[in-house]
Amino acid sequence: MTEGLMFIVSAIYLESADPVVMQVDLASTIWTAVGGILVFLMIPAIGFLEAGLVRRSNVINAMMKGMLAFMVFFPIWFLVFPYYFSGALQDGYFPTGQGVGVPEYVYAFFLGAFGAVTLALIFAGAPERLKFGGWLAFAVFFSAVQWPLVASWIWGNGFLYNLGQYLGLPGYGVRDFAGGTVVHAYAGLAGAVATWLLGLSMAKRARANGEDHAMAYKEAVEYRRAELPYAIVGTALLFFGWFGFNGGSTISVSEQTGYAIANTATAGSLAGLVSLLLARREEGLWGPVAAIGGVIGGLVMITPLAGFIEPWAAVLVGVLAGLVTYYGTKLVERYIPIDDPVGGLPAHGFNGVIGSALVPVLSSPSVGGLAGLIYGGPPLWIAVQLLGMAIALGFVVATTAAAFWVLVKLGFRASAEEELVGLDAVDHGVLRP
Repeated sequence: MTEGLMFIVSAIYLESADPVVMQVDLASTIWTAVGGILVFLMIPAIGFLEAGLVRRSNVINAMMKGMLAFMVFFPIWFLVFPYYFSGALQDGYFPTGQGVGVPEYVYAFFLGAFGAVTLALIFAGAPERLKFGGWLAFAVFFSAVQWPLVASWIWGNGFLYNLGQYLGLPGYGVRDFAGGTVVHAYAGLAGAVATWLLGLSMAKRARANGEDHAMAYKEAVEYRRAELPYAIVGTALLFFGWFGFNGGSTISVSEQTGYAIANTATAGSLAGLVSLLLARREEGLWGPVAAIGGVIGGLVMITPLAGFIEPWAAVLVGVLAGLVTYYGTKLVERYIPIDDPVGGLPAHGFNGVIGSALVPVLSSPSVGGLAGLIYGGPPLWIAVQLLGMAIALGFVVATTAAAFWVLVKLGFRASAEEELVGLDAVDHGVLRP
């Protein structure tokens, strides 16, 4: 770790010796690099989270998908990044002030970690039914085309970032501080589409048909969450990484960085507590899965807002996210015909959409520079934000549906026999007692 940071620092000094217009912002460059490292930690943490919430015969598969996310994404990302994000760069730097900036590939590494996290979240949103080769094929499409395109529209000074100028509101557009739309709503909706097209798992089909005790389905209805400690550890690691996710998204080190970190800690903690208390009231138990979901839901909802709002608003976000996650999970389980054991749709999809929609309402001009509705900002910004989100997420849903329709047609959906045995054995040759 120390050697890696020293390499980054030396690269910074070498870069600053180059006769270019921009100069290196040393503090911001180190902060961005460290933020990227923290975000990278979230990728295997997602594998741990999924492993703790699926059947025991799919635990290795869950963790392997976490590895697959970064193994596929980064090599492709560094090749395509200059084509998608040239509009956000100046002389090979991401500008952070007058004549200073973060070197292009430090910034690219930081953003790339967000892309790999998004991919890992989609993987986790549709567990137990798609063979590993299918995930590999989707990962290539996601890394080369789907995610870079959407990210560049909002974070690369693209048309959604500047949407207001086309609608009579110059200076406004889709604002997403750290990935409420670009990462979480994206992953939550893409995962829901994927799991819907893959169909219910044998476990959920058996339960839906009242066949929980049928011998033919004995293995299929093996109790999920047998490895729940993995999910608790994964959640703790995700929370830790989220400080790089949101705090690092300021890029330059400033007072806004402190707001982002404090708001992240507040919303994630409070949402977990609210969800836990709801589980105690509704179910009579201090439910660990409810607490896990609440923490993640709070972190997701604060993500698009973290560097735009004041701490009092983070309290409201935390309470709202706890309610949305707990009752959203119940809604999905009862009324939406998808198999989502990790809770990707309520935790990431619902909270990502709501958090992003609140940006033009709660944003404080003293924190992020733009005034939301409650600070006298233009009501039209809400319409601009919602329209931009609809365009981005509509594209995600349509292209994900097309991709998974093709994968199912090509035979990557696990058969009933393969699902019964579990993908640990089918894909990885691992039989666990």
